[in-house]
Amino acid sequence: MQRLFFLFALLLFTANGLAHNRSESFSEWSWNAKDTSTTVSFSFSVLQREATRIPYESDSAPELTALLVEHLSQTLSISLDNQSCSVAKPVTALPSREGFLRAEGSFSCQVANSEAAPTIKLDSFFDLLATHTHYAKARHDGEVAEFLFTQSLREQTFELNNDSAEASLSQWQAFSQYLWIGAEHILGGIDHLAFVFALILLAAGWREMAWLITGFTLGHSISLVLAVLQLAKPNGIMVEALIGFTIVLVVVEAIGERSDKLKLLAPGFVAAGIVMAFLLLLVKHDAGQLLVGSIGIAIFSYCYLRVVAVSEVRARWRLLVTSVFGLIHGFGFAGGLLETGFPADQLAFVLLGFNLGVELGQLLVLCLVLSGLYFAQQKASDRFRVTAVNLVAASLSGLGCFWFVSRLLS
Repeated sequence: MQRLFFLFALLLFTANGLAHNRSESFSEWSWNAKDTSTTVSFSFSVLQREATRIPYESDSAPELTALLVEHLSQTLSISLDNQSCSVAKPVTALPSREGFLRAEGSFSCQVANSEAAPTIKLDSFFDLLATHTHYAKARHDGEVAEFLFTQSLREQTFELNNDSAEASLSQWQAFSQYLWIGAEHILGGIDHLAFVFALILLAAGWREMAWLITGFTLGHSISLVLAVLQLAKPNGIMVEALIGFTIVLVVVEAIGERSDKLKLLAPGFVAAGIVMAFLLLLVKHDAGQLLVGSIGIAIFSYCYLRVVAVSEVRARWRLLVTSVFGLIHGFGFAGGLLETGFPADQLAFVLLGFNLGVELGQLLVLCLVLSGLYFAQQKASDRFRVTAVNLVAASLSGLGCFWFVSRLLS
């Protein structure tokens, strides 16, 4: 197992140079064409924590919704038939799910060709984060198409060429499209991959590693379905923060297991959690629930680590907790999926494709780890492997703490 840790270290250090915390936004567009004018309407949604990247000039931080409205007003533009469109309805805020911000607006375009498709130029977040990705869905006359905006692709013409003139995606289109979106979601989500790496660090052997990853997969598959079917509506901000916590707890258990000091680490975990809770309370107003929640997390961690430390069936406890943590990550996956505006009439194929895409992306990462191990396992000394494991554990726990605190403060 030590040889696996060595490659895992190499993979993580390589990924740290390129990886990012997934940054996404979503929009839906539609337009009505008349003889000489076209009205283009849109709605735009983004994670609340992404809006904290938007710069402002005032001395005090403005309300995030107002900040997003002003930002979109300055960074969205539309043209039709090479003619710029004017604002018909200024950008205004809309109600949104917990953890997200939404806004809407519309443009008026004066053109002679009513069949022309609008061209959208979107600069909203790419100058703030080069790895940002924007998913846009366009609807017109019963036709639907999806478009991707990136740092290097900020302008798209919404040409809708649906030869079959069907109002929705076919079953195969829905499956294949969301298969790709699911794979992108896990490969671009370094926080989810960090948890998988933490499981590899914790596992006592190949068999236990397989069981832990299976439990994680089962957990996030269940919560993904529950969230998409609206049977569960968790707090998006807390879900994102708890993803960071899951990484920290698994890494702490791995450290305690390898050093045989789980009993000693449990009280320290509680003390750190309580100190962190009070520090958060000092920098965030009206944080009573945050304080109670943080202390509750610390108590849960203490109880779990103490139970595992004295249990003769540690693997079963780990499988149970890993599956529960999978539920948390599944709600995180669902947050992105729900904002894509998927076709409701193809829900089964959307869920199947997205979930399978997540699993394939996860499997790809694991195959890279194992393939690299095959070539590198003979090239490291025992001392180097131990050092690498310690550095990896420190990196993962640091990332988990950072995500936990920063997302609570977003």
